[in-house]
Amino acid sequence: MLNPVRMRIVQALATTPNITVTELCEKMSDTPRTTLYRHVKILLENDILTVVSEKKIRGSLERTLSLNVKEIKKHNTIENASQSVLSFMMKKYAQFHSYFNSEKVDTGKDQIFYNNVILMLNDQEFDQFLTDLRGLIVKNLLEYKEGRRARDISIISAPPESE
Repeated sequence: MLNPVRMRIVQALATTPNITVTELCEKMSDTPRTTLYRHVKILLENDILTVVSEKKIRGSLERTLSLNVKEIKKHNTIENASQSVLSFMMKKYAQFHSYFNSEKVDTGKDQIFYNNVILMLNDQEFDQFLTDLRGLIVKNLLEYKEGRRARDISIISAPPESE
């Protein structure tokens, strides 16, 4: 599931609850259509996506997709949380490892960084922080225009170390 293309498909469906594969291709225009179809198929086979409707258009079948929230909730459990975090972190490690072992490493130009901060916030302030952060993310999510490129930003709220 942690494949970047599949994650972007899920993100697109999280912001647009019902979307056709054609609309998904338009939103993710930097991803080859065949790649997109392959990953949609994998997500359908694993019940992460569901087909909510189909209609015939010029001899082909256009499917409208939606997230299968019931199936996602089954996997989003406390019992699976530790493994999910490990999978997420290993995916990030693999991305950094691949980048730093490539021919074109330029962290300044590529704006590649990692950082950790401790925020001192009460629950209400933290809720507001998350609301503001979500607003920034949604504002910039999946808007492909000339001159733009994908930026992989990962956000983790980890339990603080005990004092």
